Amino acid sequence: MKSLRSIVPVFLLTLCSMSYAQSAVPPAAVTDSQTSFNTVKSLAGEWEGSVTTDPPMQGMTDMGPVHISLRITSRGNAVVHEMQTAGTPLDPAKYDHPLTIGAR
Repeated sequence: MKSLRSIVPVFLLTLCSMSYAQSAVPPAAVTDSQTSFNTVKSLAGEWEGSVTTDPPMQGMTDMGPVHISLRITSRGNAVVHEMQTAGTPLDPAKYDHPLTIGAR
C-alpha cells in the first residue's frame, strides 16, 4: 500500500512534465507552399482587366474586360477563383464562368 502511495504522485508529476514539454515545442517552420498560399490569399477581392493570350488562340477574338473574384473560404483553408466576362449576367446556360478552388 505504501508503494502505491509513492507511485501515484510520481506518475502524476511525470504526466504534468510531459504535457509541459509538449506545449513548449516551437511551431513548425513555414514551408514554401504555405508562403505561396498566403500570397494568393492576400489577393482576395474583386478584380477587372483585359485578357490576352500569347500566342493568340485560333478563332478567339478579344475577350474585352474580364471580372475576377477571389475569396477565402473554409476557415482560411481554400481560395475560390471565379472569372466571367465583365457585364454578363450569371447565367450558366448562356455564359461560361470558370471556377477554380485551391486548397492547402
